[in-house]
Amino acid sequence: MAAFIQKLFKKRTASATRPDTDSRKKQPAQDRPDPASESPVKSPEQALIDQQRAKIAEPDPDQETLAELATHGLAADIRLDAVRRVTDESLLQRVQKATRGRDKGVYQHARQALQEIRQRQARAQQTRDDLAKLTNQAKELALTSDTSLYEARVEKLEQAWSTLEPAATNEEKAEILAALHDCRQRAGELAAQREEVIRRENQREQRELTLTLLKETIADLEREQTDHATLPSLDALQRTQENRWLEATRETDVSKSEQKDYESLMQTLKSHVAALRRLGVHQEQIQALLDDEVEPDPEAARALLENLEWPGSLPRPEALERLARAANVRRPVQQVEGDREQQKVLQERLDRVLGQLEQTLAENLLKESRQNLKQAQALHRQLTGKEARHHQGNLQRLAGQVRELGDWRGFATGPKQAALCEQMEYLAEQPMDPEAKAARIQELQQEWKNLGGSSDRDLWQRFRTASDAAFEPCKAYFEARSDLKKVNLQKRQTLCEELARYLEAADWATVDWKAAEQIEKTARQEWREAWPVEFRDNRPIQKRFDQLMAELGRRLDEERLHNEALKQGIVDEAQALIDHTPLNEAMDRAKALQKQWQEIGVTRHREDRKLWKAFRAACDQIFSRRDEERQLRNQQVNEADETAAPLLAKAQAALDADSLDEPAVRTLRDQLREAAASPVSSKVGKQLQDCINRLEERRKQEAVLANTRQWQDWIRQRTLGPVDASTLPRHWQTLQSQVSLAQPQEVVVLAEILTGTPSSQSDQNLRMELQVRRLKEGLAGSATPSDQDLEALVARWCLDLDGENPDPALAERFCDALQPR
Repeated sequence: MAAFIQKLFKKRTASATRPDTDSRKKQPAQDRPDPASESPVKSPEQALIDQQRAKIAEPDPDQETLAELATHGLAADIRLDAVRRVTDESLLQRVQKATRGRDKGVYQHARQALQEIRQRQARAQQTRDDLAKLTNQAKELALTSDTSLYEARVEKLEQAWSTLEPAATNEEKAEILAALHDCRQRAGELAAQREEVIRRENQREQRELTLTLLKETIADLEREQTDHATLPSLDALQRTQENRWLEATRETDVSKSEQKDYESLMQTLKSHVAALRRLGVHQEQIQALLDDEVEPDPEAARALLENLEWPGSLPRPEALERLARAANVRRPVQQVEGDREQQKVLQERLDRVLGQLEQTLAENLLKESRQNLKQAQALHRQLTGKEARHHQGNLQRLAGQVRELGDWRGFATGPKQAALCEQMEYLAEQPMDPEAKAARIQELQQEWKNLGGSSDRDLWQRFRTASDAAFEPCKAYFEARSDLKKVNLQKRQTLCEELARYLEAADWATVDWKAAEQIEKTARQEWREAWPVEFRDNRPIQKRFDQLMAELGRRLDEERLHNEALKQGIVDEAQALIDHTPLNEAMDRAKALQKQWQEIGVTRHREDRKLWKAFRAACDQIFSRRDEERQLRNQQVNEADETAAPLLAKAQAALDADSLDEPAVRTLRDQLREAAASPVSSKVGKQLQDCINRLEERRKQEAVLANTRQWQDWIRQRTLGPVDASTLPRHWQTLQSQVSLAQPQEVVVLAEILTGTPSSQSDQNLRMELQVRRLKEGLAGSATPSDQDLEALVARWCLDLDGENPDPALAERFCDALQPR
């Protein structure tokens, strides 16, 4: 197309310049101008093309100009360059529409540019939608009660935000960042709750392990004979379990029964350890008494036993048994009632334990076999008479098998115990973290104990010496830890004093409750950070701190309950507004309640979330009513428009008809008025009212036309003779008297004057005369004829004319003047 236009312009240029060349040939040589003096002259088309190119080359051309050049540019390159620089969407649409089927290159470029614009708009709109969706998701996540995979969901939102953040406005950034901050804060709270649950569970497990270990240790002490050589391990066990229990009960609730069990077990262990310690102190005296060749002095043995105060629940070592026999001190035997049923129960239990003993011996389980043997011996001592003698041999046989198993196990455990000694000696030489080192010492001691101890006293002394040497560097650490406990204890004391001063000085009627809530959180945080502390010294401070925090918590709870009651009242009022009418009042009140909600102070977090959820649900229902009513109104409007559509079509058909059916039109007019009163759209309402007005106007026109035809019939009938007055309207007698004209010609000319109809040339003088008369009578101000004036002339014509019957020609002129125009 563009090439064709250029070719066409070249032809026009050639044809336009050719006559000048021919004329030059015809000029005489002396009349021809000098070729050297001539300058090249551009054609008008070329000059316009250059002008268009110059406009395109401008730095910032007008978009309207570019669109015009893209459509009507004289050259193809002009149109393409122009359309490439058009960026306005509406102008591109105009160019695309104008060049469709005319300029393919410009049309395709305009279409491509429009597609790119629409794609950018779609991407921008998608980004807006994604930002709105992200905002709603973040707000919902901050308030949701579903906390499953909460951190992953927050991380997913943050990843989405990192992608959308460059396209967000400042308001959107502020809103989304605030919601994400709430989500992160809540995620931290959930993580802290999980950590707290894990910590409490670990503490519970440690308490159970402590109680189990204490029970097993005491049971082992009460089943097996011990001596003062086990004192170091028992002493270390006591210290470690006390520290373990202290850590397992820190900042957690411990039941009274559990604490009582621990205190009872620990007291029993301490009494046993104290007995072993006294045994070690008097070991030389015991050995001196027993080394005599003669029997020990009973009095000295009795005095020594009284000083030892050996617990009755512990089996006496062999040395103490010898002293007891020398002093004639019998170990109190638990007496059982001589009831045969009781003896039978004891015998059944003994048989069961002996069976277990035989099974553990068959499985080469030394520790379990020793436990079963001790239990069997205890039950055997409770039997009397032949029942005891019956099991005596079997019990001795099994006891021998246990000793043999112990001897063989000693051969097997000896190398392991020597290896434990080497590990303990190596550990003593290694620089390590004190806590890790102490824990490793305990592990090695536990492994030694699991091997069942050793009958080799030199090996045991080696292990004990290595343990003491390994623990020596840890003492300084635990001493420093003791200093740290003192510092933390002082911090807690200071914190209690500050809390006490705050509670005493606070005016609870005007206090800043948010600040008070923050003080409560900060105090608990600082209390937790001031750890470790000495358990006994911390007990009174802990009690005071709990009392102060209870007082602060009581004040805060009172305010929280008060505020929760206020919010509950708001929730109740909001729920009452759900069905309130009118809706505008309900919506305005809901907005006011939302503002009141923000002004209420501190509440409990969980209760506040429940109340907020209920309040928000009520507000959502209130505002959803607006959408429902709007949707209902739209539905009613659509239904009314659909109902009105056939009436409009029917009305248009009636208007297009040659004549109106008066009863049908009256019914249709009523239906149109009823439809206009229904909730139709404004457009349809205007159409209905327009149809009503047009039908009414058409009806009036046809009524006038019918009257005119009736008048014309009476006018023509009067040319034939007088008209029967009974067939004429009654008021015409009075109306015709208002006309002072008596001649038919005057009546006709006046009718032509009133209707603006031209009169014949012969009646021009009469027309002028009547017009002057009307002017004198003051009727010149009327620009249009009155129907009553015309009706009066017709009444005059039909009822009271002078002379004979009027001329038919005049009657036709009269009828022509009455014809509507």
